[in-house]
Amino acid sequence: MPPRARSTTLALAALLALAAPAAAQQQLPCPDCNPPKRFWTAGWQLIAVQLIPWSVNAIARDAEWAHVSPATWGDNLAFPWQWDNNKFLNNQFSHPYHGNLYFNAARTNGYDFWESAPWAFGGSLMWELFGEVWAPSPNDLLNTTLGGIALGETLYRLSSLVLDNTATGSGRTWREIGAAALNPVRGFNRLTRGEMNDVTANPPDWRPSGIFGSLELGYRRFATDVDVTDPDALSQSFLALRLIYGDQVEDLDRAPFSTFTLSGMISSNPGDGKTLAELRARGNLGAREVFDDSGRHQLAGFMHYTFFSNPIIEYGAQGFSGGLVTRSAPEKKGPALYAEALGSFMPIAAVQSDYFVTAEGRDYDYGVAFGTNLAGRAVWEGRAALSLTGTYVWLPVLSGFSGDHQIITASAEGRYYFGGKYGLGLAYTLFSRGSNYRHQPDVDQDASEGRVFFTLAIPRWTP
Repeated sequence: MPPRARSTTLALAALLALAAPAAAQQQLPCPDCNPPKRFWTAGWQLIAVQLIPWSVNAIARDAEWAHVSPATWGDNLAFPWQWDNNKFLNNQFSHPYHGNLYFNAARTNGYDFWESAPWAFGGSLMWELFGEVWAPSPNDLLNTTLGGIALGETLYRLSSLVLDNTATGSGRTWREIGAAALNPVRGFNRLTRGEMNDVTANPPDWRPSGIFGSLELGYRRFATDVDVTDPDALSQSFLALRLIYGDQVEDLDRAPFSTFTLSGMISSNPGDGKTLAELRARGNLGAREVFDDSGRHQLAGFMHYTFFSNPIIEYGAQGFSGGLVTRSAPEKKGPALYAEALGSFMPIAAVQSDYFVTAEGRDYDYGVAFGTNLAGRAVWEGRAALSLTGTYVWLPVLSGFSGDHQIITASAEGRYYFGGKYGLGLAYTLFSRGSNYRHQPDVDQDASEGRVFFTLAIPRWTP
């Protein structure tokens, strides 16, 4: 499925879940509340999601890299690992998406988040050693494992949100189709086990403590060395989906990804081939209260997946962050105030390179990255929101042109809703990249992006 189709399917399925009324729970059995662990089923499904793409490439496409044999397996086990040179979309999106299938081979067969995480690693390692002729690559292993865990749990919970075991008729059919599009492994399991038609109770963890989404349609302009209002600035239209699952403060100390944020964007394509412009997911891993007053203040940990690809910057990373998350109690008729100060560690990160270009299409450097994130939001419930965000990333290069990259972003966004449903938004972002190369001239790039958009809140944002 191409990226545009995946993004559209994700948006439609999520909107289906958000718009649907909650079904009344009856005195029904709940087999999904404590599902059995099906180790052997998970095992053969993990192998199946590898054999399917391998077979297509080996038989239908006659791809050179898919002609594996015991000899190539022996070479991969004996010789050193090598960084591969695939295009940005393939390494930073396709590999994490495939890792999500490995993760969900376990997650949809009775295993929890922590128990499913090793399956993403195991599936990725199997593919690197036995699924390709080419030497195994560390970037593929890390992208598939870490991105697969983050996207895997996000899509598992979204598919749970769409499902309703108490539903019947056409409504049940469309929910099952939507959930299967979001999580194909789960859809296959529900079909083969007869669960698509069973009327049973929904487990409590299928429904978050709260949900808020927005569908955005707008226009954005990019500029390097000029202002976004300059006639020479690049322009695109875009469609974006943003989702807040659970309470971003109250649910931080619950099970992993009890609260997460998800954003995705597809954009018009002025010849740059970058239709999938953005995909980000961040979910909680745990939290601890640090002090108590009229608000809520916690030390929290997160796991995140980041993909950016636009005319002025390419950046992708998988990793972890942690720090202080705080919410102050709103004054009467005043805004609720949110703030966070986080440090981050990305075991694998990629950023565009000024000099590294390969025949296979790779034009970016790889490294281990470290960073910080500062964010603040003021929310007038049902009416408006204002957010300010600043990030810093330092990426020493491990593969590419020797040196390091430093990326600084600062953004401001405002939204105003009419009647809690329809709204308008403005956003402005400044980018600064400083790339210090050991054997080539250094490069400094400053750029900016401006957005204006119409937004539809789903469900209606009510005070």
